[in-house]
Amino acid sequence: MSIAEAAEILERAEEVEWPEPEPILATEEDARPYPLDALPPVMRKAVETYQRYGQQPLPLVACSALANASLAAQGLVDVGRDENLIGPVSLNLAVIACSGERKTSADRRFAAAAQRWQAERSEAMEPEMAAARAAIDAHAAERDGIIAKIRRAAGKASGKDQADRGALRARLEELEATRPSPVIPPCLFREDASPEALAQGLAFGWPSSSVWSDEGGLVVGGHGMSEDSALRYLALLNRLWDGLAFRRDRTTTQSFVVQGRRLTCSLMMQELVLARLMAARNGAARGIGFLARFLLAWPMSTMGMRRYREADLSAPELAAFDQRMHELLDLPLPTDRPALTLRPEALFLSQAARRQWIAFHDDVEQELGRNGAYGDVCDFAAKAAEKAARIAAVLHVFEHGPRGEIQADALLAGAQIAAWHLHEARRIMAACERPQLDSDAHLLLQWLVQQEPQPVSLKRVSQYAPSRVRPKQRRDRAIEELQERHLVVLDRFEGTAVLRLNPRLRGDREPA
Repeated sequence: MSIAEAAEILERAEEVEWPEPEPILATEEDARPYPLDALPPVMRKAVETYQRYGQQPLPLVACSALANASLAAQGLVDVGRDENLIGPVSLNLAVIACSGERKTSADRRFAAAAQRWQAERSEAMEPEMAAARAAIDAHAAERDGIIAKIRRAAGKASGKDQADRGALRARLEELEATRPSPVIPPCLFREDASPEALAQGLAFGWPSSSVWSDEGGLVVGGHGMSEDSALRYLALLNRLWDGLAFRRDRTTTQSFVVQGRRLTCSLMMQELVLARLMAARNGAARGIGFLARFLLAWPMSTMGMRRYREADLSAPELAAFDQRMHELLDLPLPTDRPALTLRPEALFLSQAARRQWIAFHDDVEQELGRNGAYGDVCDFAAKAAEKAARIAAVLHVFEHGPRGEIQADALLAGAQIAAWHLHEARRIMAACERPQLDSDAHLLLQWLVQQEPQPVSLKRVSQYAPSRVRPKQRRDRAIEELQERHLVVLDRFEGTAVLRLNPRLRGDREPA
């Protein structure tokens, strides 16, 4: 269809008196703009610069930057909401986005600094790790030799043999007291691991790490979420978010304690993966509070509006973000050796920040009842104030380092971001419970509003609309629903079937 033909149809559409459109979703389920100004300047400029190039949904890019900041900050500090409420600053983030949304590209770019730091640090530590391995092997050989001599001397009754055994035992005790420790290289990113492998990796590995995937299906569909291990995996991640110790006792394998560890979770997943996660073990992900610990986001797609743009992925704004990540990761972690148990100092809220935090806590708490604004997501809302404090601490560390007090502006920023994600949680949980027809109609309408020029041919819908609504039966039912609500009209022009939007919707990128 030519532009002139489309213009003629639009002119004809303007002459029709359209009924008032009926919204598909309740107003409170509309997406809200991401509070970009809440991010520190270096992070905000990096997000803006990359998003102009990649053209992903802005919240997707912002979540990737925030997750990396959490990874860099979590081993350095805890956050103290008061003298008793002290806990980790680690964040869990999950972004729902369809295939083709360029989530991998955004995630890869913002994680580049941490990946580079990990590789460089591991390479620099290699001589030290090799020396430690040699010392451990030599210690093991000497220990085995002493034990062999003790066994050979066993049963011999002479005084000399008894004296030899005593000397060997003393040497063995001395040797055990000087057992060399391995040198632990950084391991910041983990993806597909069983709960046992994750726990053991954290217990004996680098104390600040993450479960990280730009394809959440690798986690949700991986070893950790098998039918047998799903509950153990979710419970372990809950325990790590809370910063609590975890002990694994076994009779046939090594027992150990996971203590003084911090874990960020950053998952990007498709809607199908979210549905699978929510269905796992009869809804255990929500039932035991796993999902409630996440900052959820399901931003509106930008597909269909992206035009090719050149960009410098080493632009000054992105280089500044990388440099700040490198500076934070270079800071020594406050650990007890040899197990590298984290002992982070607590960052406390200033008096003004604490007043802000209490006001936010109380405002959300008032809406937790059955009839409150967050009655349907009370599990998410109950953790919103803690999330606000964690985000504020991460933003403070990113901007000022692991020292000082968290000021009111950082707390306000953390509250704005936490409130945005709480609204997203309400939208996402409602969408998961919404009838398929309403969901399809809303998805199709969102896509139609973004298309230029208008009207949109039915052929284009079948080729380029979100894949879920391309099959003819689902497409036609969604169109019927939109027509019944006076949101579109199915028309024909010179033998071509086209969809005309109610003129009141044109230019609105987030239809009701």
